Amino acid sequence: MDGGRCADPAGTWLGMRWRNELTWRVNERTIPAYLGDRTAVVNALRSAATTVDTGRNDCGLPENLGIQESYAGKTDHTAGVTAAGGCGERDGHNSVSFGPLNQGLLAVTCIWWYGGQDDGSSVETDILIDDTEGLFFVSSTPDCASRWDLEGTITHEFGHAFGLGHVAFADHGSLTMTDGLPDCSTAYRGLGLGDYLTLKQRYGTN
Repeated sequence: MDGGRCADPAGTWLGMRWRNELTWRVNERTIPAYLGDRTAVVNALRSAATTVDTGRNDCGLPENLGIQESYAGKTDHTAGVTAAGGCGERDGHNSVSFGPLNQGLLAVTCIWWYGGQDDGSSVETDILIDDTEGLFFVSSTPDCASRWDLEGTITHEFGHAFGLGHVAFADHGSLTMTDGLPDCSTAYRGLGLGDYLTLKQRYGTN
């Protein structure tokens, strides 16, 4: 890890957070065949959620953010996200699925909430992951070329689901919430300092 990852305190907040447990499911039927074993794919998604839930980080900070989430198994529902990255109607389910997204979008998270954008209450979130052939890898790959780490990408997306916004790649490219995740890197599976501190400000235990 470069020194910046654990020295950069930057973070932005979308304005809404979960007051109760986020229970989510995966539509396994949408997982692209090229990714191989579906269980390994689901495990990568679950690990990403757990990272944000606990505050798993690369900086030796306590993993006690006080966030509550749980994986509840399979679903037939798909994420309410359009190919252009817009948000559709909520359906009462927190779903992660794969599907078509416009070029340049690795994954998109939609959040539905009540209240203002200073401290709103999240009630539903969906994540749509691009199903383009060969876009992601699940485990480290020595012959990577323009492929992205699935777990790191979805750690970023669960960051959004729990309220984290983007930070600029030009200034904060080592943080998981950077708006320009680089290809071929597994360095974003944990939280950087700014990612962690921004979540802890809203969820953290004392």
